[in-house]
Amino acid sequence: MSKLKTYTIGKVVLWSSLLLFLFSCAENRDTKICKVGDQILYETELNDRISLLLGDFSDEEAKEKVIEEWINQQQVALEIEKSSPEVKTANEMRVQDELMQLNLFELENIFITENLDSIISNQEIQKYYNSHRENYKAESFIVRALYIKIPDTLAPMLNIDKHFLLKNDKDMKEIKKIANLYATNFYFEEERWIYFDDLVREISISTNKKEELVKSRGKAIFKENGETHYINVLDFRTKSISSPMEIERAGIRRHILKRRVNNLRNKAKETILENVKEKYPITYY
Repeated sequence: MSKLKTYTIGKVVLWSSLLLFLFSCAENRDTKICKVGDQILYETELNDRISLLLGDFSDEEAKEKVIEEWINQQQVALEIEKSSPEVKTANEMRVQDELMQLNLFELENIFITENLDSIISNQEIQKYYNSHRENYKAESFIVRALYIKIPDTLAPMLNIDKHFLLKNDKDMKEIKKIANLYATNFYFEEERWIYFDDLVREISISTNKKEELVKSRGKAIFKENGETHYINVLDFRTKSISSPMEIERAGIRRHILKRRVNNLRNKAKETILENVKEKYPITYY
């Protein structure tokens, strides 16, 4: 809940209970702070209002701000009572309804806290994962490609920039020869498919750049950490793969808890209203 909303709720509660509070203050001989019309601000209410004030204020600043706000409220209330009493009545009824809804919502939260079962078994997580497996699938690229990694100190002398284009059989033979002698990593299985992410796991490359490189069956050179990486994508396909359950476990647990909370909230309102009717019977005249 935002700071502004929290303070607004506080003001609604204080305003709606003002008359009851004033009678209580009179009985307890509370210290009077100021008066507007017939309304009196007592020290206890002042302190309560200060406790709801948000912001970095000194004690004196907070006191002055709250008193000023209270005075404005009373003066506006007197003016609307004089100018348009029916509007004042309607606004007070609206405030009372808002207060009831806020209180009911808080009672629902208490009900949920007291009744929520937060223990979720592995079997329940597995069942949820199996039932929603389509939600955890993603499209990945698999490729046939050439990949070779050479130290930066050697790459310029080996003329790899030309050969890794694989324009003819001679280029392939030369690349394999260089790979056997100098490469710190090399992959080229002409008829086998590999996940592109596995092929480039040592390279910092954005998702958009990966997609562009694969779909264009492109060629690229990357220099990182003293190594030169050469990639030549010959062909590609897409494959749908499921994210492992262990990776999704925390998210699944949150979904299950949220579903339990929603079910309890649907039940809470009806239960609470039934309980208060029994605890606080109505007397009609």
